[in-house]
Amino acid sequence: MPGRLTKYSAVRLLLLALPVVANAQTTAAPPAAYSVGAAFDAARGRLVVFGGFLGGRYVGDTWEWDGARWSMSRGDGPSARNSPAMVYDSRRGRILLFGGDARPTGDLGDTWERIGESWRQLAIAGPPARTTHVMAYDSRRDRVVLFGGMANNDGLGDTWEFDGTAWSRVATDGPSARGLFAMAYDSARGRTVLFGGTSAPRPDAPSYADTWEWDGTRWARIDAAGPSARDHTQMAYDPSHQRMVLHGGGPDQASSETWFYDGKRWTRASFDGPSRRHAKMLFDARQHAVILYGGFSQEPSNELWQVGASGWRKVTQ
Repeated sequence: MPGRLTKYSAVRLLLLALPVVANAQTTAAPPAAYSVGAAFDAARGRLVVFGGFLGGRYVGDTWEWDGARWSMSRGDGPSARNSPAMVYDSRRGRILLFGGDARPTGDLGDTWERIGESWRQLAIAGPPARTTHVMAYDSRRDRVVLFGGMANNDGLGDTWEFDGTAWSRVATDGPSARGLFAMAYDSARGRTVLFGGTSAPRPDAPSYADTWEWDGTRWARIDAAGPSARDHTQMAYDPSHQRMVLHGGGPDQASSETWFYDGKRWTRASFDGPSRRHAKMLFDARQHAVILYGGFSQEPSNELWQVGASGWRKVTQ
């Protein structure tokens, strides 16, 4: 595997996919894999990690972190895949998963829910198949918001919402078509915030430095200077401080920068953190802190980090 990944190779590593047997082996921690899905189950106090790409194969394992140790879940679940989107629905106490990609099926368009330790596929129609998209849960309106992603190596610019029963397309305007962006829901202001991304998984495709907000009716571009243009970036909302926390990303090299967004302006933190691209960032409701899992710099990581007032600290080895 090359030491340096371009935005193309990070999305679709051109390696032969090998058969995957989900939950085949138990180890002390999940393997360091590219492009996993993750969500924090607030009802159970668990970080849930699923899927990814590892050693030429797609992964279909589900792992949970309870604050002290990792454990691998048993039982059936979604098929092995790369870059699925996952989000926690606090109204129903469940994790929702949509899409991703895997050979030989290509981009995926299935919807799954995880309640407790059990996965179940929902027999419903949804958005077209895609990967590298992001979902956020709008707790004020009780909607899962999905934007963009990529299909057949081209960016998408549509917005979908899931009301707990059915998907519906709610907008086709707003941010330009893109994937590998950051998006999270600001519960204090009732806005879904989006930053960055790239138009396609190709080395010549531009990266973005724009900030957008979705209020449930329309997208609005926010005139706020902030991080430089980047893709493979990640963001989570910190309700304790009522601000977004964005970390890492970059067109080619993995950044170590941390930024805050309060709904009006971006501010770079006085400290940096681990150099990462395509990590997962979530709010840990048990610890009341933003956490970061995985991602990659030169190689993929399975480390867990937590950010505080004075900087980042590693939670796991």
